[in-house]
Amino acid sequence: MDTVILGASEVAHLSSVDPVTGRIDGSDLLNRKKNIGEDIGIHIRNGIIQRMAPNEEIQHEWGDIRPDTHQKMHITPEGNRWINTNGKAIVPGFVDSHTHLLWDGDRSHEMALKIEGKTYQDLSKLGMGISTTVKATRNSDISRLIEIGKNRIQRARSMGTTTMEAKSGYGLDTDTELRLLSAAKSLEDLHDAPALHHTWLGAHAYPPDVHHQSWNEHLVDEQLPAIIEQNIATSVDVFCEPGWFDLEFTEDIVHSSMRKGLRSRLHVDEFVDGGGLNLAAELRVDSADHAGYSSDDAREKASKAGVNTGFLPGTPYVHGDPMTNAIEQCINEGWKWSMATDFNPNCRSLSIPFVGSLAVHRMRIPPIAALAAVTVNAASTLDTPLGVGQLIEGGVADLNILQTESADGWCLMPGDNPVDFSIHHTSLIGYTSNTNSN
Repeated sequence: MDTVILGASEVAHLSSVDPVTGRIDGSDLLNRKKNIGEDIGIHIRNGIIQRMAPNEEIQHEWGDIRPDTHQKMHITPEGNRWINTNGKAIVPGFVDSHTHLLWDGDRSHEMALKIEGKTYQDLSKLGMGISTTVKATRNSDISRLIEIGKNRIQRARSMGTTTMEAKSGYGLDTDTELRLLSAAKSLEDLHDAPALHHTWLGAHAYPPDVHHQSWNEHLVDEQLPAIIEQNIATSVDVFCEPGWFDLEFTEDIVHSSMRKGLRSRLHVDEFVDGGGLNLAAELRVDSADHAGYSSDDAREKASKAGVNTGFLPGTPYVHGDPMTNAIEQCINEGWKWSMATDFNPNCRSLSIPFVGSLAVHRMRIPPIAALAAVTVNAASTLDTPLGVGQLIEGGVADLNILQTESADGWCLMPGDNPVDFSIHHTSLIGYTSNTNSN
């Protein structure tokens, strides 16, 4: 069926994408004129944007549309739907390209210890941190994990996320890792769920009292074949950090996974410059995330290799650590970068608008650049349909109608939700309701 959207003040279409990389980088990130238009109506059919043209042209083609009404949405007897934005702005659906979506348990008590001066590494040595979450997650059956996941993706969708990467990693054994991936796969069937991309993070931490070399062999020889046979994960990830998985093993498991058809992502240089981003460049992974302590040489090398650097500002925020100043340099140098939530037991925010607020209010990154980082650039690190992270003719209709007249308002309401109305293309396929809606 058809959906027509009229009356937007600004539409952030993000059309200055490089045709080769499918991204926006460098000075184009700062160009509002190239990336935001006015007086644009949108016609959608079966979840695909058919036409973007001046409001008057779109309205003329659909004579039953009355955009001056106070109704937000009207459904015709034929089942077509029109939406009146009432002068609000439209931006693409948000793409959260780094989440640890499924886990059980509560580590809130660790915050007081952090305030006393305990570091992430200190808590790990005390048997807290990831180990605490692993114990709780292993005790959760698949039905509980699915219920946990339902709540979380509904929260993410309410704040405009239409595409999400979901990692395993809190099992640290084969059975639980498979269960986590299976539960995440089940969430795809929920109405209006974000498009989910599944990542196996078996190399997240070492179980206690396990010899590292024997565990490395277990991951490659036992867990990886089981993951491949399950056929849910499309990517592998490794926590490549001194004290966790070293460069040599990271290279081994990525090569082994790639030979089995998995794409690759990495956690790198979160606490120190451990050479992770350099390795990511050599391996040509899709995205190397955290990277707060990576060198400038490594950032340049990664970008030239086509590797995205994924910044996760929510994590240093909750740890009380300084925000990286590397994003501004990435813009100036034209290096590839994106942002995501890093939702996990420590950083429990699924709000992409909050990530944008941190970038804008704390890192002084212009809103339009931050928007590209959580839409089209994040989408470029995943295997997504045409148009994810953008608003273009022929692309999927994933979009957010904001509460503000300016597209910049998407990230300027910390503590509140700037999204008034969100559309995911799958919810528009076969739409048949015949009721009117205010």
